[in-house]
Amino acid sequence: MDHMPWLVERASEAGGDPCGHALMASCPPEPFSELNDEIPFGYNHAQPEQNRSGQRTWELSKADLATLLDLSKKLDLDGEITPVMAWGVILQHPRFAELRLEDVHKLSDELKGKVRCYGFGAVLEEFEVRDALNAVFSTKPELNVAF
Repeated sequence: MDHMPWLVERASEAGGDPCGHALMASCPPEPFSELNDEIPFGYNHAQPEQNRSGQRTWELSKADLATLLDLSKKLDLDGEITPVMAWGVILQHPRFAELRLEDVHKLSDELKGKVRCYGFGAVLEEFEVRDALNAVFSTKPELNVAF
């Protein structure tokens, strides 16, 4: 949270250099038009007719996701976590194997409105991820496994 005062001070300076999302306004409409098809930068996982926004996302392999998860352990965000850290919380939940596709959609719907970007990358509160998981699992019967 050390970045918050810096952003507040910068936002109030009339002649200050642009930062954060203000820089995105100067980005050309199609900054990646020169990328070839072999680079894994494509549209969302929705069908083309469903993705009318034109929003793009970087396609990650499992190995790349594992690398990001490992690197994220080095961040100390004082109760905030990055989206990849949130995915790690979900993966480590003891009942993760019980999640179905519709459960993941519920988690996504619940959490996407809670993600904040302060100019350095997206974060959300860790307790919000845990609350969303608890809400999903509260609708499922608990499996009692005898050993």
